[in-house]
Amino acid sequence: MAVSALVDYAGFFCLPSVDLAPADIARSSVAGACTKSLSRKCAGAADMYRTWADQSVPSLIKSMRYVINQEQYDRLVRKAGLDLLRIWRDQSPDRLALAAFGEAFRVIDRLFMSINESQACRSGAIQGYLHVPLDGATLKPLRLCVDELLGRDFAVAIPSVIPPGFVSTEELYSLLEEAIFTLAARAGVPPIVYAYYCQEL
Repeated sequence: MAVSALVDYAGFFCLPSVDLAPADIARSSVAGACTKSLSRKCAGAADMYRTWADQSVPSLIKSMRYVINQEQYDRLVRKAGLDLLRIWRDQSPDRLALAAFGEAFRVIDRLFMSINESQACRSGAIQGYLHVPLDGATLKPLRLCVDELLGRDFAVAIPSVIPPGFVSTEELYSLLEEAIFTLAARAGVPPIVYAYYCQEL
C-alpha cells in the first residue's frame, strides 16, 4: 500500500524550485513549524542554528558538488549534524535535552533539502542521496510497515504520537533512514520524494 501510494505521488511530483541565494537558505530551512518546535525546546535554538548555517552554507554547497556516492553524502551530513549538536551543547549547557541527535539531524536534513530546492545552489547528482527529515509527518506513515521494510521483527516501535526527542540516537536515526530508503527503492523514486509526499498527507 505504501509503495503504490508513493509511486502514484511520484507520477506527478515536481521538485520545488525556488530563487534562493545562499544567504537566504538558512532561514527558509527552519521556517514556520520547525522554528516553533526549536523555540519550544530551548529559547535561542533556532537563532543558534541560523548563525551556524549562515556561516556553513557556502562550504556545504561547495562540498555537495564533490559528492559522487551515498557514502560521501552520509559523511557530509554526519559532520554537519555533529557540528550543530556541539554548538547547541556548548551554548546551552543547562538544556542538554534540546540537543538530541535526531533534533539536530532533522534541521540538517531540512537544510540540505532547501539547498537542493535552490536554483542557484542545487547539484543535480545529490538528489538521490538526500536524507529525509524525521518528524511526525514522515514517521507516522512508517508505523505499520517499518519492521517489514527493515526485514526484522520489533526493530523499531514508532508511537502513534511522536514525542519530542524520539529519535535520540544515531542508531535509531540510521534505522529509520534505512527503512525510508528501502521504501523509496521499491517505489523506484529518490528517498526525498517521500518527504514531499508526507507533507501532502
